[in-house]
Formats: sequence, C-alpha cells, structure tokens
Amino acid sequence: MRLNIRPLFLFIALTTLSLLVNSAHSWAMETAPPEKPTDNTSSTAPKSTEADTNTETEASTAPTKSTEDSQQNKVMIKAPVDAFEQQQQDIKHYLAQEKIVPLLVGTDSYLTVINEHTTAINKGVMVLIPDWQQSIATPNALNQLSSNMPQHGWTTITLHPPHKPQSYPSQAFTAQERSTEDIETLTNYEKKFADVMQAVITKAKSYPGVIIVVAEGNHSAVLLNIYQQALVAEPSALVMLSSYMPTLPENDKIAQQLALSDYPILDLYLQRDHRLVLASAKMRKDFAQRAMKIYYRQRQLSNQATGYYPKQTLTKAIISWLSAMGW
Repeated sequence: MRLNIRPLFLFIALTTLSLLVNSAHSWAMETAPPEKPTDNTSSTAPKSTEADTNTETEASTAPTKSTEDSQQNKVMIKAPVDAFEQQQQDIKHYLAQEKIVPLLVGTDSYLTVINEHTTAINKGVMVLIPDWQQSIATPNALNQLSSNMPQHGWTTITLHPPHKPQSYPSQAFTAQERSTEDIETLTNYEKKFADVMQAVITKAKSYPGVIIVVAEGNHSAVLLNIYQQALVAEPSALVMLSSYMPTLPENDKIAQQLALSDYPILDLYLQRDHRLVLASAKMRKDFAQRAMKIYYRQRQLSNQATGYYPKQTLTKAIISWLSAMGW
C-alpha cells in the first residue's frame, strides 16, 4: 500500500508545481506594461531634414556648376600671331642687331639687313627682295647672295617685304569677277609695295655706285608693273629669280611689260622649278625677242632640289652678267 501512495504523491506534486509555474508566467504577461508603438515620425524626421538640406545645397550649388560649365564652354582662344609679325620677331632674335635697320613707311615698320662690301672699292648696292611669305634669310637664293656679294664689292640690302594679299588670287565664280577683283587687289598692293621700295632706294642711295634690284618669284613680276607705271624710279638693272604670277593673264602682262622696259634685265630660272615659272619663262623670252630687247638675257640653271639655287652657280651667273654689262 505504501508503494502505491508514494508515486501518486509525486505525480500530484509535479502537476501542482507545473500549474503554479504556468500561472506565474501568465500573470507576469498580463501585468507587464504594453510596449510603446514605434514612432516612425521621429526616425524619419532627420531624414526629411537632411533631404531638405541636400535640396537647398544642390539648389545653391546648381548655379555655380552651371556658371563653371558656361565658362568652360566660353574659353577664349587667341588668334595665332600674324606671320609677318612672327617673321619680324625671328629676324630681331636670330640676326645680328647691328646689321638690322628698320624702315618706317607711314605707320608700318619694315626691317632690312645690310651687309657692307668688304673690298677696297664699292661697286654699288644690291637690293635683295624675297618672294611672298619669305623671310630675309630665305635659303632658296638670297641668303647666298647676301653672304657672297660683299666679297665682290657689292653692298647688299635685304628687305623683309609685305606679305601676299590675303584675297589674291580671287576665288570668284566667273572669270570676269576674278579678273576685276585681282586687278583691284594687285593695284592696292603695288601702291603699298612701291612706298616700301621708295624707302629702300632712298637708303641705298646713301652708298656710292649703281643700284641693282634682285627679286624673287612674284615680287620680281610685281616690280615690273611698278616700274612700268613709274611709281618708283627704274633701277640700273633688274635680276629676276624664278619670276611668275599665279594667274595666266598676269603672266602675259609681265611678258609685255618686260619687252617694253629700257633697263637691263637678267631673267634666271631653274631646271627644276615651279611649273608656272617654266611656263612663263618661254613667254617672256618670246616677247623680248619679238621686241628686239638688247639688254635682256635669260638663262636656265641646273639644280638638284626643286626651287633652290645652287650655292655658287647663282653668284657666278650674276657676276658674269654684271661684268658683261661693264660693272
């Protein structure tokens, strides 16, 4: 009997303890204060404020970025230095200053380089004129003359001439319009170039002896028209180096003016030269022979590099011709 009562007692005790534990847990849950609901407003308020701040910042910085972009898009690009002025600066920088003599023509300044004769007797002055767009120290021909001629008794004055007119030759549609525009452009340029040449000749007259002009390319052709119009006094002699003009009517005009000239002319060109030089050389010779021009001589020189006169051949050709003329 005792054996049966003891397990029953244990079961009742465990059941009672389990009920007490469950009751305590339920009572604790009931008496606990309710949880406060999550305040989403307080947590999102800073985000809203931050968003407003970012919006204001972006609004305040937006004009600045826009201004920077507009400034970057409006970057000022300076125009390149004028080629004529650039060449003048190079002449002043690289050449000996004691040989550079500026000439003031109106409001424009032009540079000349003077190499005086190194002999006991000065035969005269050679005025050296480069082609359009060329500098004083052009290696094609005049550089060797300015170095060699003083040894033969000639003082050389090398001019840095004005550049080619920008609108020449004309690009008009019809031939009549091109001809009219070219005549007007060349007329204005010739007047300007004549004033420059007058200043150079005045400077050359300060030395004893005759004055001989040696001109390259287009300038030799322009000078023929200037002398024909008596804008400048005719030289004692003219040496033309690879003379030509860009248009056929002007080349024909050059040949006619050459035939009408009274002063001696030495017409030199190269075996390997500009195609217009080779084409116009024959025309000039035909006009000179037709007019029976006595003091005209044309000669072709052999060369290797196109457009470049051999170092000693050019000097010898000019000296030989001058000797034949009695100088």
